[in-house]
Amino acid sequence: MKKAAVLWTGGKDSALALQVSLNLYDIRRLVCFVPADERQFYAHPTQLMGLQARKIGLPIEFMPISEPYKLSYRQQIRAIRDSGIEVLITGDISTVDGMPNWIDEVASGLTDVYKPLWELDREAILDTLISNGFKVICSLAYKKHFQSTIAGKYLDLELIAELKQLPIDICGEQGEYHTWVLDAPFFKTPVQLEGAHVVEGVEYYYLTYVQAI
Repeated sequence: MKKAAVLWTGGKDSALALQVSLNLYDIRRLVCFVPADERQFYAHPTQLMGLQARKIGLPIEFMPISEPYKLSYRQQIRAIRDSGIEVLITGDISTVDGMPNWIDEVASGLTDVYKPLWELDREAILDTLISNGFKVICSLAYKKHFQSTIAGKYLDLELIAELKQLPIDICGEQGEYHTWVLDAPFFKTPVQLEGAHVVEGVEYYYLTYVQAI
């Protein structure tokens, strides 16, 4: 098996990409590209990703990215390749705003890229999450897409039915909403959030918590 790393966000798509790749590649670690200025993203906090990695039993590497971005990504991917990784696995589903896939572009000539969810039927992706027992919560949702926010709601059959009625990508591939995976078939134990609550921002609502264990 080729040695692989999963590009990890802590959300449903990277988690499902990991799930379907387990018997195809020798997955050595998770990798998350983060801003070099250490800005924290509300949608995908690094502390939670670190906890997820421990629940999975894989190391996670946070790799800083700065301008010029393409050069910075290529330098980091070259470092990943030089560490022995042959394949990058990503949960990308489709193009964003019609642009070419970014990871394909920046990894060209350095490593292979495996996109197991690419252009799959959106309902099939969500059905797979439900049928495999993934526990997913919405971590951030942009106000312009939702009359009442879905931040803090679990991505269950009821919420999926609501998403199907909206003029959005129901998987949130265009950035409409983001998620955290709290449990999956490859987690040793679920992530538990203590003191979880939703905060209103200018453009979006986001979920935060006092402690995750």
